[in-house]
Amino acid sequence: MKHIVSLLTTSAQSLLLGVVMGLPCLSLDAAAQTAPNPAYSKFATPTSPDQYSVQRNGVVCVGCGVDNAVRAADNTLTNYATVQQTVGVGNRAALRLTLNTPAPANYRVGVVVSNGRTLDASALSAIVLRTYAGGVLQETRLANATGVTAAGLEDGRTQISFIADRPLDQIEVEATITASVLTTLDVYYAYAVPANVVTTATGYLSRLSSPSAADYTTSASTGGLCLNSGVANPLNAVTAGLTDYATMHVTGVGCTTSLQVKLEGSSPAGYHAGFVIGSSSLLDASVLNSLKIKTYKNGVLQETGSAANLLELQLLPDGKYQVSFKTSQAFDHVELEKTGVLGLLDDLNVYYGFGIEPRAFEDQEPLLSDFAANQTSGNYQVSGTCNSSSCVANPSFAADATLNNYAQMNFSLLGGTRRLKLRVNGDANAGNRAGVALTYNNGLLSTSLLSNVTIRTYAADGTTVLESASGASLLATGLLGSSVQEIGFMTTQDFEWIEVEIDNGIGLGSNAQIYYAFADDPVQGFPTTINAPTPLPVELVNFQAKAVASAVELSWATAMEKNSAYFAVERALAAEAGFTEVSRVQAAGTSTVTRRYAARDAEAAQLPAGTLYYRLRQVDQDGTTTYSEVQAVRWQPKGELALNVYPNPATEQATVLLGTPTAGSVLRVYTTRGQLVRSQALAPKAEKLTLQGLAAGLYQVVLFDAQGQRLASQRLSVTR
Repeated sequence: MKHIVSLLTTSAQSLLLGVVMGLPCLSLDAAAQTAPNPAYSKFATPTSPDQYSVQRNGVVCVGCGVDNAVRAADNTLTNYATVQQTVGVGNRAALRLTLNTPAPANYRVGVVVSNGRTLDASALSAIVLRTYAGGVLQETRLANATGVTAAGLEDGRTQISFIADRPLDQIEVEATITASVLTTLDVYYAYAVPANVVTTATGYLSRLSSPSAADYTTSASTGGLCLNSGVANPLNAVTAGLTDYATMHVTGVGCTTSLQVKLEGSSPAGYHAGFVIGSSSLLDASVLNSLKIKTYKNGVLQETGSAANLLELQLLPDGKYQVSFKTSQAFDHVELEKTGVLGLLDDLNVYYGFGIEPRAFEDQEPLLSDFAANQTSGNYQVSGTCNSSSCVANPSFAADATLNNYAQMNFSLLGGTRRLKLRVNGDANAGNRAGVALTYNNGLLSTSLLSNVTIRTYAADGTTVLESASGASLLATGLLGSSVQEIGFMTTQDFEWIEVEIDNGIGLGSNAQIYYAFADDPVQGFPTTINAPTPLPVELVNFQAKAVASAVELSWATAMEKNSAYFAVERALAAEAGFTEVSRVQAAGTSTVTRRYAARDAEAAQLPAGTLYYRLRQVDQDGTTTYSEVQAVRWQPKGELALNVYPNPATEQATVLLGTPTAGSVLRVYTTRGQLVRSQALAPKAEKLTLQGLAAGLYQVVLFDAQGQRLASQRLSVTR
């Protein structure tokens, strides 16, 4: 897990920052050794006006409008200055805070504030943030504007932040006093922390130079209340201009409208398929329940993503949204389907479809609580109203390298509080998201259940609480498999421990499964530049890597080859490490039909748990070399992975390979909504899994032992 501050190198950022802000330029060597660091309004002996200053109604003043201004600039991040303490209704006061180190563009910048409770929309409308560089105004943002995030913390404080477009060295917070809305504002500190901003990515859009009616397809329900459903201006969704749009209209509950668009090229498996959409009003997560995204290859349906496995609906800086899911098959068309739902908007603007590399959507190197089995001791702590093994079972499972087992918080109807604190396996940075992967009784998280969850971060000592969030302030991702979901919040301080607390005081009696803690860098925004992938001399249909019991299996297929000599499978132990060849496969030479290839990295069995990275190096007969996209595999040592289902995708049946399951093991197949559709007992040998009667789509195949403990799982795509 590393911050990606933009595609500029660290040295380029440092040099650019110096030029823009008039700062001394660093040497290339010195800059290259400097990792992105957070910045705070934090000084041992702050003085005015160098470290802080106050304005009232736009005029610099001393001691007017802000009490204890120095507290927002001192070394203590838990005390505060109070804005508006002596200002009357309709007046405004501003506190400008200098950062202890300049920050470049693409950092997440903001302030931590409070007025005794989580700030609501009306209070946010009275707050303005400004950034400065060398005393010159850079950006101004209203706290309730698009692109500004206001996240409530458990203790009543609120983080107000946005991604800076320009470098800065000062942050100013201004509040206008409004009767019964914002009478005072406590300011704890200002900050600028690294953010994962990907400005340029690889992928394909529905961005066609000469679009025609052959590049899109629309459909809509007819009859009854659905009579006026349809898509207006569908051609706009496939034009080279990305600011015009088609409009999907749905007239009644249960009615559907769809728009399918052609991409510039064929996106490989593993890319995210989705759309950039918008509306005249704000969209929320409930809209996901009315949407489906489908992928096609050569006119054949490949996969369908629905509410359970779509990524969260993400608001983009320009007021649009992106919604997508990670694919497991190649695709060249994407389709958006909307169903009318009571209480939701009928019209949806569709700007364009896309197939974009996963780096633009997710952190490729998260930190986890994934210690070796013999090293979990000391890396977890149990507390709460009950901390016995009957209340928190197998807590070490949430700290070990096996990510598909879990600690379980058991609750009776009497309720109570359970806490599990986990150390992440590395240094977690300010700006990371801190959270845990969990389920409630193997079911989906609801709003009422989430309101009982609190996540806290701790310093290295494991006792000093740094930050915390609960309920609606916890950011959730899409499902990771079955009903496992990651939830967390964005931090502003370095941390090492993450604690999850679940309060079941209302007596729901719902047990919770905690799989692991994590610190990651969720991608902020959306790439402004999308470049088509550099094509291989062959047309690569897909390239997949997956871990099995004792190796990593690689598979790929080509639709066409010309003068190809061989494929070399290469492996790296880290995202930025060098690649080493682990296998070589002879190519077809010249071919116009589909060719399938496979390789096996048996040496992976000797490697410790962690993420492995694989790519294909394709070599022509004249020595020309090109590379495929990189595939990441979560590797677990031999014996820890007990399930492999193939082929995947499958049609009528699939073969199930097992490690060493205990007597009484059971294989179960669930839909993405958690519905059980198959169950069969297994023996420690190859088994056949019958898929007849299952509709095309995504399923989760889960292996349980005789006691009901989940041993392993794998996503399976069924095609028809």
